[in-house]
Amino acid sequence: MSQQNVDVIRRFFTLFDEGRLTDIEALLTDDFEWVYHGPKSLPWAGTYRGVEGFRQFFSIVRDLIQVRECVPYDYLDAGDRVVVLGVSRTRVLANDRHYEAQWMNVFTVRDGLISRYLDLYDTASVVEALGQER
Repeated sequence: MSQQNVDVIRRFFTLFDEGRLTDIEALLTDDFEWVYHGPKSLPWAGTYRGVEGFRQFFSIVRDLIQVRECVPYDYLDAGDRVVVLGVSRTRVLANDRHYEAQWMNVFTVRDGLISRYLDLYDTASVVEALGQER
């Protein structure tokens, strides 16, 4: 069962890479929870619930950043949890600054769907890039 969980998360990242956010919604449980840790100065830090929360997250970031590359490079099978290590390279729209950040995601998969997404990120690099003038 856990390899199937890894496959669900691989699908999540494939769809994200292809810009198919609406298709990702079909991978989420009704009680889906996305926790993005970060300081209050990070506009999208917080907890998002359900498909509406998923959409809300992207409505916030879409006006602020452009993810140029999101590379998950290691998938760790932990049963009903899948831990993914990766790196993202992103451009801040307001000032054209770029940042690279390492991240770790912990997904909980239930009955083939994602029920929880814990997003742990190098937020210091993000906050610094967001705050720089053009």
